[in-house]
Amino acid sequence: MRSYQKEIINALINKMDWMGSNTNVETKNGVTEVTYYRTKIAVVNHGNKTAKFDNGGWTNAATTARINAVKEFCNDYGYTY
Repeated sequence: MRSYQKEIINALINKMDWMGSNTNVETKNGVTEVTYYRTKIAVVNHGNKTAKFDNGGWTNAATTARINAVKEFCNDYGYTY
């Protein structure tokens, strides 16, 4: 697992904001949004423990890796998607 994937998961666990060079994780009112460049690729609702994903049409390895990091968090912490 790459360091940015660990940072994304850490931000989700702690419900905190994090910004990498091209990835942004922002939490407001119990909802965390993960944005890669300008594409919102994941929305995680901590209240009802659900997540939604959208690759925005980008099927490359980098987008997929970020989505998979959020899915790993969901699987580990009982969130559905």
